Amino acid sequence: MAFFNLYLLGYQNPFQSKKKDITTETNWKETVPTKLPPIITDGNYSVHQNSHSRYHEAIRKVLLKTFPNQVFRVPLTDAQNFSFWRSHDPEVCPEKTMPWIQTARHCLIKSSMTRFMEHSILNDRNFSLY
Repeated sequence: MAFFNLYLLGYQNPFQSKKKDITTETNWKETVPTKLPPIITDGNYSVHQNSHSRYHEAIRKVLLKTFPNQVFRVPLTDAQNFSFWRSHDPEVCPEKTMPWIQTARHCLIKSSMTRFMEHSILNDRNFSLY
């Protein structure tokens, strides 16, 4: 930011600033005020709540936040744009929600010149294009 003559703005953390606010999503209320900073847990804590068996069950059911659109508000890189188009529901296929992804497949038909060359190479040992 010194390039723009902006100084003393503090430590810049672009990844943390683009993360979703988890405290508003999970309705956490701190009962005892402490002098320590609050522990910011990921959004997966509400799913497993530090239980090993619930964590493995959540992995089996694909309930944990894995895509960047579930963790960040905006894409951090251009490669993450695709995950922001995807649905939050893991059971929904992207081909159904975005039909423009699928295209008709057409087989590649060999031209007559290609067929002639392959036939000539296979049948004549001395054949050469040049």
